[in-house]
Amino acid sequence: MSILTLVPEDGAVVIDSKLLGEIHVKPDDLLLFPVGLLGFPECRRFALLRGGGEGLFWLQSMEYPALAFLLADPFTIDNSYSFDVQPSQIADLGEADLADVGLLSVVTLPSSRNEQPTVNLQGPLVINFRTRQAKQIVSGDDQYGVRCPVDLNRLVA
Repeated sequence: MSILTLVPEDGAVVIDSKLLGEIHVKPDDLLLFPVGLLGFPECRRFALLRGGGEGLFWLQSMEYPALAFLLADPFTIDNSYSFDVQPSQIADLGEADLADVGLLSVVTLPSSRNEQPTVNLQGPLVINFRTRQAKQIVSGDDQYGVRCPVDLNRLVA
């Protein structure tokens, strides 16, 4: 478990991330996944932080300092990307207008330089920015896969 420290002057929390180092997380950067993430049901509190490029973000677990995910805006990766989210699928995330909801996809980084990073376009994270709650929704449509190759250099440049 991580040790969190409250920084009184701005209400931030400090976490010592194994990947990102010491980070100050403002309350507006916190997300709650009421049922955790797929494969990580015990992980429910995360910080959403800007990454090093256009449409890139880090999702840092607040409970486990070694757990962080690279996320990408799926619309930046594929400008023809579409994903239908039904109101019933996100009703448990609280009241939201369309403008309050965002999608981000988990990027899998390769274990060797000979492999290409991939992105899960079939199961994006759906975030209600009004309530700061989120969940992963997997589409039954196989138009997009869970391991779509992505050129991260294009997003970082």
